[in-house]
Amino acid sequence: MKKELTVIGIIPQYPRHSQNNIYAKIKMPSVGILAVMSQIAYHPGCRDVYAIDENNYGGPLTNQDLPDHAYLQARKSAHLALFYGGMSNAIPRLFMLARQYQGFGAITIAGGSHVDALPEEALKSGIDIVVHGEGEETITELLAVLATDQGGVAMNRTGLAAVSGISFLDETGVHVFTGPRQPIRDLNDYADTDLTLVKFIKERWSAIPINRGRGCNFSCEFCVVNKQYGKYKSASVDTALRQLIKYADLGYREFFFTDDNFAQNPAEAILLCNAIADYKRKFNKKIDMIVQVRTEAADNGALIEAMRRAGVTTLAIGYESPMDEELRAMHKGVTVEKLIARSKILSDAFYLHGMFIFGYPAKKTAQAHTGITIRQRVDAFKSFIKKTKIDTIQLLNAVPLPGSELRARLEREGRLLPLSQAGWDKYDGLFLCYDPRPDGLDPDDLQNMPKLLMKKKYLGGFLSRKLNYGNWLNWVYLATIGFPIQFIAFYSRRFTRHIIERHQAEDALSRNQRIHTLFTVPLANAWGDVKRQWRNLLVKTYAGVITKRWFKEYRNSEYINTLRQM
Repeated sequence: MKKELTVIGIIPQYPRHSQNNIYAKIKMPSVGILAVMSQIAYHPGCRDVYAIDENNYGGPLTNQDLPDHAYLQARKSAHLALFYGGMSNAIPRLFMLARQYQGFGAITIAGGSHVDALPEEALKSGIDIVVHGEGEETITELLAVLATDQGGVAMNRTGLAAVSGISFLDETGVHVFTGPRQPIRDLNDYADTDLTLVKFIKERWSAIPINRGRGCNFSCEFCVVNKQYGKYKSASVDTALRQLIKYADLGYREFFFTDDNFAQNPAEAILLCNAIADYKRKFNKKIDMIVQVRTEAADNGALIEAMRRAGVTTLAIGYESPMDEELRAMHKGVTVEKLIARSKILSDAFYLHGMFIFGYPAKKTAQAHTGITIRQRVDAFKSFIKKTKIDTIQLLNAVPLPGSELRARLEREGRLLPLSQAGWDKYDGLFLCYDPRPDGLDPDDLQNMPKLLMKKKYLGGFLSRKLNYGNWLNWVYLATIGFPIQFIAFYSRRFTRHIIERHQAEDALSRNQRIHTLFTVPLANAWGDVKRQWRNLLVKTYAGVITKRWFKEYRNSEYINTLRQM
């Protein structure tokens, strides 16, 4: 095969309203498509393999201030265009680009949870080939089938039929699914994900994403991870450590492990954290990490200590709901009582970012027994957030993602809003995409309440927003008399707590060591409490700006009329 092919990978831009979501503000590329492209980056038939992230793009723009793909094509004519189709709200943009690249003469290929669940939609919207499930093996097989002896590519449908795990249209336009591909057994058999494939970056990445594992051992109704990847599997500790070291040596210190549950295998997570801690100490590196976990992590003291040593600062936890009725409907496998007890333990060691679904749709068989009003839900959320000591929150409406059991259930019950009313661009959690009236809830109220709770959390009440604009009073207080007052209060509390805890535990320390820790441990913990106050105020101020922008976008949209007409 001649080394002639150019392959471009595209992460489509979010719609404008989604760009005001806090997650869109964090500049971090999607690792799925980059993991696939990394397998062919040095393929003997490829001359150039690169990607662009339209959400962090600093290259030439069109008159509409969108990435100029005509320029990119003129610069390097792409034979294959790969698309990340995992985010439903970016699907309209993906389809528009796919048609454009078909016009350029490129073969278009897409993978990700959305197109995986709805392949025929994609195949009728500019995509030539849909890749189901994992794509690392599939892409190399596709390259062999599509490449021609003349150095170009061609849709070889006979050859495609022999590649498992894909969908395409035959000559008559009939959907062909080649059957499921066997899941990847060993992630260590593949090339490391190369983030440097992304070109035309506008801003330095907020954090480096590392995908050590994929899949999940739980089966939450609203999630598609288990459906797409099955049970959890992970690369070795050495593989994950190698990726972290690569980007730490490039000057990055913020890392985000994209595993849906970093502690799915606690023993492996401890080994990885200890290896990172040893690397930090040996080379005097400053590393901060955010990981996603379930609250079960609180039951493992060794895991907590290992994560602290490794530099884990924040735990992103999908609490989803403060009500047992909703947790059961979601199949979360946990109770509110457990969530609160475990969160109190975790909040002592880490910042907690809580992710919630407000007003989860009840099952049809249970609707007559639910009767939970909007007001009761609001009170439950406020009480829960206070008890769990969560630092930051993200409240969204339930999103009936394609491929999820939730979407299938709502579709059976006739509760999904048609795409003409709630298009894919609305599937970001900021818009209501189903009919909540069978639950006894008003659509307009359910749409607005998560945002109002966020507004209350980050902007305060009416007087606070007017008199304490930008939290300037809080900043002045903390920078002046508030610092010594709070430090003394925190130290007194920590000192008393330390004495009680040491008295209850068997203390094997020497007398001098006990005297030393009697003062230093509370001092360090009190300083951590002060830093938490400053950090949370900074986040609150920034999140308040984002919340205001979102409300402005929503007020200017027509969606409020759509819900009221319902």
